[in-house]
Amino acid sequence: MEFAIYRSATEINSAMGRVYGNMSIAVIISMLVSYFVGTTPELLEFFFTGVLKWIVIFAPLVAIFAISFAMEKVDKQGAQLMLFGFSALMGLSFAMIFAVFTMGSIVSAFMGAAILFAVMSGYGYFTKRSLDSVGKFMFVGLIAIIIASIVNIFIGSSVMQMVISALAIIIFLGLTAYDTQKIREEVSYETNGVAEVRGALTLYMDFINLFLNLLNLFGDRK
Repeated sequence: MEFAIYRSATEINSAMGRVYGNMSIAVIISMLVSYFVGTTPELLEFFFTGVLKWIVIFAPLVAIFAISFAMEKVDKQGAQLMLFGFSALMGLSFAMIFAVFTMGSIVSAFMGAAILFAVMSGYGYFTKRSLDSVGKFMFVGLIAIIIASIVNIFIGSSVMQMVISALAIIIFLGLTAYDTQKIREEVSYETNGVAEVRGALTLYMDFINLFLNLLNLFGDRK
């Protein structure tokens, strides 16, 4: 029978620091790829025309499930490569924002997402209250908005998109707090580093979705 060996408070804080560090690198990679493709007309035309457009849009949805399973079978370096590769793919999938929205709107949405993320992640990090019930409720909501978003790709309703974005912001704020708490618990006894990268992937998804939905809801279009 194996017993979990718990880390000290200092070790847990260091591990969480690495989680946020990996997440930050992933966000930077996404924004750089998105900016480079989104401000290059030839690349935009190549990636967002015809069948390739749908592959680019849906590829991250398939990839997130694939790497979530694959991360269980690799070491920390392999997990980091998956995270950074996925973040580049995500950046490609939302490159269109640089063609659609003003730069001021993109910066404002990014800063807004960063502040909201920091507040909710801080709450999840320090609260003594279990957020399990919140997490389950938000996960059900997440499934609902994913289905609604896919349906709306084909319907193209701007009102429906605004409702989805508003609900998504609330859901990802709740998930940010819940996920932070769960990651902190996991890294308190996991020592091979993969949990840190897995946690970074989870928080990366929370942040990027906050950013994109804030932009959709409040951004000024060109």
